[in-house]
Amino acid sequence: MELKNLHLRQIKTADEPTVKKIIQSTLAEFDDAKPNTAYYDPQLANLATYYNSQPTKAFYWVVEDQQKVVGCGGFGPFADSKIAELQKLYFLPAARGFGLGKKIILASEQKARQLGYQQLYIETFSNLDRALGLYRHLGFRALPQALAQTSHSACDVWFIKDLN
Repeated sequence: MELKNLHLRQIKTADEPTVKKIIQSTLAEFDDAKPNTAYYDPQLANLATYYNSQPTKAFYWVVEDQQKVVGCGGFGPFADSKIAELQKLYFLPAARGFGLGKKIILASEQKARQLGYQQLYIETFSNLDRALGLYRHLGFRALPQALAQTSHSACDVWFIKDLN
């Protein structure tokens, strides 16, 4: 796949099946399709509805190339109203390595800051080396354990970043 015209836009209902497939296939690719991960999130089939129904608390982007969704990611509220969680940041293999994850993270930071969040939290897996490097590069600091209110208890690496 040759990528020619990449751009971010807000998720739409029509994107939901493709986004679900990208998330689940990526988790499976890295052997992370485990219980208590995004693979089994109840809202996975209805992400546009989920994120767009709470515009003052969450936002979700897709990365599109020539009208085809090749990646996705966004943020939503964590249990603490001052913390947003980076959520469901995944890309098709052909869309990796183009800085798209960085674009979504930076857009999430900006939007979360505008919505009054003070921190951005991430739960992920230790086998996702490129993602871990990106988070560190963008100023996220590792946490020794998950925040208490996590719903993704299978994740084994946690990061947080101050947005101020």
